[in-house]
Amino acid sequence: MVLLNVPATVVALGLFFFLDDLTGFEITYVLELPKPFSFIFTWFAAVPLIVWLAQSLTKLVVKDSLILKGLCPNCGTENVSFFGTILSISNGGTTNTLKCSNCGTPLEYNSKTRLITLPEGTQA
Repeated sequence: MVLLNVPATVVALGLFFFLDDLTGFEITYVLELPKPFSFIFTWFAAVPLIVWLAQSLTKLVVKDSLILKGLCPNCGTENVSFFGTILSISNGGTTNTLKCSNCGTPLEYNSKTRLITLPEGTQA
């Protein structure tokens, strides 16, 4: 789930540096305060602002996200399924059926029960 914030973090840092450039690098001068003050400003003002902005941008783009991952009962390979909405495109329901990336066994992911099962009629 942390990786979903990476694109928004890059955008937030870009906005932070752009704002620094627009102000004539005033933010950089604040970061160069004497020893204890620059540490306090960086970790208790700048970083929380960037994290909040990144999480807000991610929540704007990705809504109701859930990532289920588990092992294939046939070969033990880890498989991943995403549930949620990206922009306005929904994944379409509470279950996803996909094939194992290694052996091709069909797997059924259920977002409500958070279980990974084999569809009816298939065997491991």
